[in-house]
Amino acid sequence: MTNQETQQEVQTTQEQAAEEKVEYKGEVVTQIEENKYQVGSRQYELVANHRDGFDAQKFGERYSEVLAKYDYIVGDWGYEQLRLKGFFDENNKKALPEQRIDTLEDYLYEYCNFGCAYFVVKRIGGKREKMQNRKNKKHKNNQAFVEEKREVIAHKKKPTIKSRKTSENHKQEKHTISHVEGKRNFVVRKRED
Repeated sequence: MTNQETQQEVQTTQEQAAEEKVEYKGEVVTQIEENKYQVGSRQYELVANHRDGFDAQKFGERYSEVLAKYDYIVGDWGYEQLRLKGFFDENNKKALPEQRIDTLEDYLYEYCNFGCAYFVVKRIGGKREKMQNRKNKKHKNNQAFVEEKREVIAHKKKPTIKSRKTSENHKQEKHTISHVEGKRNFVVRKRED
């Protein structure tokens, strides 16, 4: 193949790729007002935009339905990739303390690159998606051998020793062992009760 033929092949493949429909990944973000955006069916307001970190197209690509339950979404840039994290309102008592928006500075210091561009969007209008409480679900009893535990076990009699001597015979017998070795003498006797 000559150089011209390879250039023509590259050009035709580029034209074919341009003609094909490119599916848009994620949600479509449309600007309603200056700082208000619509992501899918939800509306968000841009609260903070540090170092022009907000990019509507990239935000739409990275957005997922999991983030719909949060009141705030923080996006930070690291190595030219956008990372999104959801936060709840500071008045939400059911949320963990590290998931409330008042801990935003701690999140930025601990998890984000120093001096990175970031943005904060707040959900406005409409109710947020309810979280599924896992505590409310009834769990199956996943213990092993449950059926065996439910069976009634008959009480077993304790084994008895038949050759046991009665207490009367025991008192009458007196065992004495004397052992003499050199200067030491000792006697082993059974104790009487």
